[in-house]
Amino acid sequence: MNDTMGHAAGDTVLAAYGSRLTAWAGPRAAVGRLGGDEFALVLELNADRRERCLEQLFRMLHTPVVLDDGRTVDVAASDVLGARDLSRL
Repeated sequence: MNDTMGHAAGDTVLAAYGSRLTAWAGPRAAVGRLGGDEFALVLELNADRRERCLEQLFRMLHTPVVLDDGRTVDVAASDVLGARDLSRL
């Protein structure tokens, strides 16, 4: 992205992803950028809602980002469903 559309465009996409993850996860979750284009989040999802919530997240992270100059960037997340039940650890 940075090489083809510029660093400002890359920064906008990263900020959009961070905002989307934070909004989706809510105030009781931990959301962070690991580096580059990798993000992680930790939250508790009820088992009966988990699949639906993760599908919603997957769709949200595949929604194009509109840049300040009006260009649209198609984006995708490569591994959304890395869900683990941490209560078993």
